[in-house]
Amino acid sequence: MAAACAKKLCQLLLLIAPAFGLYEDQAGKFDWKQSYVGKPVYMFWDQSSSGKKLLVSTEKNVLASIHANNGSIVWRRVFEDDERGQMDTVLHQGNSLVTVSGGGKMVRGWHASTGSLSWESVLKAEPNMRASGVFTGRSKAENVVVATAHGLYALRVSDGVKDWELDLPNSETVDYWHMASRDHDIILVGVTPKAKVTIVTVGQGGKLKSHRAVPSLWITVETSCTISGEEYFVCYRPETHSLQTLPLTVGQAFTPQSLQDLSLQASIFTQVQSSPVNPSADDPRSEVILRVSKDHMAVLTVSKTGVKVVKDLPKTSSAQITYHGDRDCLLTLDRSGLELSLTAYDMKSWGEIADLAQTMAFTNTHGHPDMLHGLLFTRKKDGRMSCKVAFTSEDYTIHFRSGKTTWRREESLAYILSVEMVDLPLSENQAKFEDEFGSIEDDIAAMFVKRLLAQLSQIQSFAEGLINKLQGHRHHSSMVAHDNEDLEEEEDDLEEDLTRDEFNLKKIIIAVTASGKIFGLRSHTGKLVWQQFLPELSPFDRYSKQRLVLYTQRTTAHFPLLPQCVVVGKSRKTGNGFLYAFDPVSGSPVEGLPTHGLDLGYDVIQAALLSEMSEDFVRGLVLLGSDYRVRFYPKSVKSVAEKRLSSMFIYVSEIDTGYMNGYRVLARSNGEVEADPVWNIDLQKKQQRIVDVISKRVNEHVHSQGRVLGDRSVLYKYLNPNLVAVVTEGEEPAVTSATHKGPSSFFNIYLIDGVTGHIVFHVNHKRAKGPVNIVHSENWVVYSYFNERHRRPEMSVMEMFEGKEQSNSTAFSSFNPPPQPLVLRQSYIFPLSISTMATTVTEKGITSKNLVIALKNGGLLSIPKALLDPRRPIIPSQETMEEGTIPYIPEIQVFTEATLNYNQSVVKIRGIHTTPAGLESTSLVLAYGLDLFYTRVNPSKMFDVLKEDFDYLFIGTVLLIMIAVSVISQKLASRKALNRAWK
Repeated sequence: MAAACAKKLCQLLLLIAPAFGLYEDQAGKFDWKQSYVGKPVYMFWDQSSSGKKLLVSTEKNVLASIHANNGSIVWRRVFEDDERGQMDTVLHQGNSLVTVSGGGKMVRGWHASTGSLSWESVLKAEPNMRASGVFTGRSKAENVVVATAHGLYALRVSDGVKDWELDLPNSETVDYWHMASRDHDIILVGVTPKAKVTIVTVGQGGKLKSHRAVPSLWITVETSCTISGEEYFVCYRPETHSLQTLPLTVGQAFTPQSLQDLSLQASIFTQVQSSPVNPSADDPRSEVILRVSKDHMAVLTVSKTGVKVVKDLPKTSSAQITYHGDRDCLLTLDRSGLELSLTAYDMKSWGEIADLAQTMAFTNTHGHPDMLHGLLFTRKKDGRMSCKVAFTSEDYTIHFRSGKTTWRREESLAYILSVEMVDLPLSENQAKFEDEFGSIEDDIAAMFVKRLLAQLSQIQSFAEGLINKLQGHRHHSSMVAHDNEDLEEEEDDLEEDLTRDEFNLKKIIIAVTASGKIFGLRSHTGKLVWQQFLPELSPFDRYSKQRLVLYTQRTTAHFPLLPQCVVVGKSRKTGNGFLYAFDPVSGSPVEGLPTHGLDLGYDVIQAALLSEMSEDFVRGLVLLGSDYRVRFYPKSVKSVAEKRLSSMFIYVSEIDTGYMNGYRVLARSNGEVEADPVWNIDLQKKQQRIVDVISKRVNEHVHSQGRVLGDRSVLYKYLNPNLVAVVTEGEEPAVTSATHKGPSSFFNIYLIDGVTGHIVFHVNHKRAKGPVNIVHSENWVVYSYFNERHRRPEMSVMEMFEGKEQSNSTAFSSFNPPPQPLVLRQSYIFPLSISTMATTVTEKGITSKNLVIALKNGGLLSIPKALLDPRRPIIPSQETMEEGTIPYIPEIQVFTEATLNYNQSVVKIRGIHTTPAGLESTSLVLAYGLDLFYTRVNPSKMFDVLKEDFDYLFIGTVLLIMIAVSVISQKLASRKALNRAWK
């Protein structure tokens, strides 16, 4: 009996393990998270919830359900980033929700109310071909028919079991199948680019009824086409600005119809839009919606006599055909100034339906409405028809309107490309102190009066704040549904002004997105302060990644001058460089610049900031054009730049040729500034390609120039500010061995001096592949990759040292560099897959460095850089223990307490931005991707601030007692001395 009890006790003790976590009141205190879904491609109303949820499928490979009352995410399913996760088709009818992804390989059925997976089927498919699908069944979806590169498959909607399959004619050449379900037949139109279309009719049970091919040398997969009713295939041909129609039954050639003959003016936005089919109607409608331009739509009908315009909508930005029972309606959105009008037309009489007319506020920060999706329903109160409307706009925002309920989701925040954090401006009292010392014309008396007024203002502000605290906080009643703009105004009234706090922990986050929208957010809450939409701004495409250049030219430290930021990209219209300079606190453009940005008139291939400031404290922007002329913005900084031309050098990496070129900046006799080539490096494009170029951060401070060793000597760091890390990837020819067959991947890292082109160091990794995530800081480089030989992710580190003697302790010169640096390297096993990495940055660089790592499983780690020290010894010695170096272990252990986002997973993180706070111990971190997550990091703990649980009362009491004891002791000692003197 005793033995059995002891055994159970041992088993119980084995189950006990240490747990790490946060207290409940700490979660969300210094961090916040925002979740997004991306730009919608498909939108449906969840009929199982009476239209209370909006189902969306987005460009980010996300399937989600959004609550119609407040815009919150009910559930979200995120798929892979590559072709496997791309949703080719999403189908919804009644309670059936089916997704087709990976070229048709994965067909999944979902529970629309919960987002749980109902069934999954795997088909034969090619990932590089986009699949299509359609429901079959009369009033209820019975089967889903999917067309892939290998054939046609029919699956039961209830359980995903395959009913039949069919090999389609010409399937080996068709790149995409347009599909429609009519009665018991399925009509398919296959597109063979620049060759032909194949029309196939399939009957019940997968029986092939007919097929024929029609030549069409102009058609491509990108051509906008749709199947109109049961009789016609309609496409828009942009080369000739004409509509091409083909009868599906007997037609042997496309019939062109010019838009000019229809009194329509073509534009770059002209395309044919598909319309949903009414499952309860006996005959499908033959109308086709044509988008003529951003604010012009038209409804067309196709017949034997040709194409006719049924309804011309010259001021309409978006339109959709929707159904309510047997009634067919056309919903339109017309924009007029800052208002948006919803109009509904009965498609039998084309008269307006007054009950459905609505108007809503719509600002210029969203562009034009894009995709519209409405739901018609009958109100229970009075039996009248009403509607709910969800639509997207140019800036990827999702808008919703139903009666008085209005909300919007800023989905462009899921497409952030560049981030900066700017200090908040000084408060009114702080500004008065700055004004006291800002003028050299005032005498001592005037400065003294200003000081008195400033301190009186401080006393007044303190008294007002104390009174507000004593009166208590005003609470506003919450409503079930709010207008987002009114809600934000109320929240702004409740929050403090945009002024700098004591430790400079609150900042303005400037985020530039791929849609051309710029946001200003409060760093401590994540709430929007301002937003600007630039329809013409588009990102550069560098290293197969979208990028926008964002710089801070003037900070808030130069009162009373306003801060200034600048963003550089490409113009969507011309392809030239595009520039927009603005105040990061208010979002307003700077004076002298067009409201919607400036087209530079030339292509920008490189951009950088000057190290010197102008008289108005602006760091000029250097722009290198494709003509190799150098321009400056603003033009007033040219005089400052001309004094520094002898020390200005620019490097450019050319992906197409595989060369890396260096230039010096020279002033010509005609007053123009040009880039003169001085060096180039051939990185062998035939063998490898450039995938990334990483330089050091401009605002990074290096506190220590060396490292103290255990023997009290100093190992000096190789601190080259001009050093850039170039990453290249390639494949070696196929080699057959006992452990490996076929071609093997490799990548190289080159450390190159950007001034002279000197290759400081080069490392090659064989049988390893990317994506290579790299961090370049101070004298070290850390990068992650995938080791193909051992099939695991790894991390490597390189640290460069000059040695125990420093060549120049004052300044570094690339023309007189120190001897070849001593490079120490080490590799480690990392147990998890990495999305991206960054390093913490502090005000003076005194605090130890931490690496912030975004994991593909949704975690955000913060690990000390000391774990990736290449000098970690296998066998510790007395000197290494004296130095504090950690013994070498091949694997880097991941501890739960190192996870910054605890139980809040952040997915598809594409970048991490860190910035210093006013406290040397604190670094601010923003991880951005499909989700946003903001927090604070203290690599060396908070050594410069007292803890929150510091016992002020106890310390104060002890101090008072000690003072009292010292005074009493002094009295007693003096009395004792006096008595001794009398004796």
